[in-house]
Amino acid sequence: MRTTWKRTAVGILLTGVAGGASLGWVRDEAPNTIPMSDVAPVPEPERPLPLPVLERQDSSVKLDWAGPPVVKVNRPAEYTLTVKNAGKQALQKVVVQVRCPKETTILETTPAAKMIEGTHLWDIGTLEVNAEKTIQLSLKQATKGELGCQAWVTFTGSAAMKAQVKEPKLVVVVRAPQSVILGDKIPVEFTATNTGDWLAEQVELSLKPSAQGPMQLAALKPGESTSGKAEFLATVSGEQTYEATVIGADGLKATAKAVVLVKVPKLEVAMTGPADRMLGKKAQYTITVRNCGDVALTDVVVREHVPAGFRAMAGNDGVLSPAGDHLSWPVGELAAGASRQVTFEGTPNQPGTLTHSVDATGSRGTTANADCRTTVEGIPALRMELVDSVDPIEKGQETTYEIKITNTGSKGDADLRLVCVVPPQMKFKSATGPVTHAVNDKGEVTFDLIRELAPKSEAVVKVTVVGSAIGDARFKATLTSKHLSTPVMKEESTRVYGE
Repeated sequence: MRTTWKRTAVGILLTGVAGGASLGWVRDEAPNTIPMSDVAPVPEPERPLPLPVLERQDSSVKLDWAGPPVVKVNRPAEYTLTVKNAGKQALQKVVVQVRCPKETTILETTPAAKMIEGTHLWDIGTLEVNAEKTIQLSLKQATKGELGCQAWVTFTGSAAMKAQVKEPKLVVVVRAPQSVILGDKIPVEFTATNTGDWLAEQVELSLKPSAQGPMQLAALKPGESTSGKAEFLATVSGEQTYEATVIGADGLKATAKAVVLVKVPKLEVAMTGPADRMLGKKAQYTITVRNCGDVALTDVVVREHVPAGFRAMAGNDGVLSPAGDHLSWPVGELAAGASRQVTFEGTPNQPGTLTHSVDATGSRGTTANADCRTTVEGIPALRMELVDSVDPIEKGQETTYEIKITNTGSKGDADLRLVCVVPPQMKFKSATGPVTHAVNDKGEVTFDLIRELAPKSEAVVKVTVVGSAIGDARFKATLTSKHLSTPVMKEESTRVYGE
């Protein structure tokens, strides 16, 4: 008995499937008896052989199977399914599905698949141009025959569209001087520009502070500008803000500010001197002029108006007028914050309150003034004269002593008290004067206070006595007052004679 082998030709069946691809094998039973000694057994392939490309290109996607063309019953075989985007646009929501006959079992897949009603499903997602994804499947068939699996792919196509997007853009610039002087005009310039690449429409500009409403401007082409100016008066010192706002259609808006410092020119002058001075005593005064503003000043001049009753003498660089009624100092330039001092002396020649007034002037209409008051007090000067009417006198004869008190000073004196002492050789008879008097047993005649004795005025007191004993009699008078530090004393000698 001879054993024979039947050689079969292995063929590949290609079958078109709507939306997918299928894979299968058939045997061609062409008998051929060959002696066993002449024919070697057909070995199994050591490595998978590539399958012929089976693809269905739906617009721009390819599905390719690769794996062994011959497999053994109940032995796992590994196959690769590749999906590739061969189009010119990315594919969205790409889904690969595989369905096998009931005789074929899918043992394992990489990546893992979802099972939906017997169909294996892979959600690939987005597949860029020329990108590909591979799926590994381990298949096993329990029966001899044809192994056939069907694969198909679904996706969402996309169409790209490009358009150039442009926009208008508004920019506003405000220009103004950094600083001005109070009372000056402030020029404010503004420029609105469309820095975008599209027409800016319904453009209007407003300026604050301003009593006017928004200014309507023409539509601005890309790169186009429009300018304007306004003028304000600096009436308030400090920083002033000017704000320009430009708006356009579709919510376009731009804002810019300019801050201007309004400086103030300002002079201050002060004068110091003695609050009290005695008549005829020299007094010194100091004048300080200060630039307390923000701007340098020129042509600064200080003037002192000399009051009546004061004889002034020119001080450092001062100039006394020919009439002597004012002093002046040409200070010249005075920087902001700077100061200058001048001094002068003088002598008050009349009592009372003397008011010294001073003023300072400078550029930009700056002025300042101040005053200084000095109370000038006179000096009381009491002079007392004592004379007798008859000298010598005979015993029993009368004589009268006249005491004249004169204030020769420039100030009144007060609380004058006169005390007269009648000598032993005489006896008091009577007394007259502006105030009452009293006599004690010691021969002292005390007059009541003379409350006030004005300058250049006098008070006269008379005391009449009678000679009572022979000898050289000495009549004494003593005067005190509020301002006298030492009493004034006078003595008059009268000779009393007789048998």
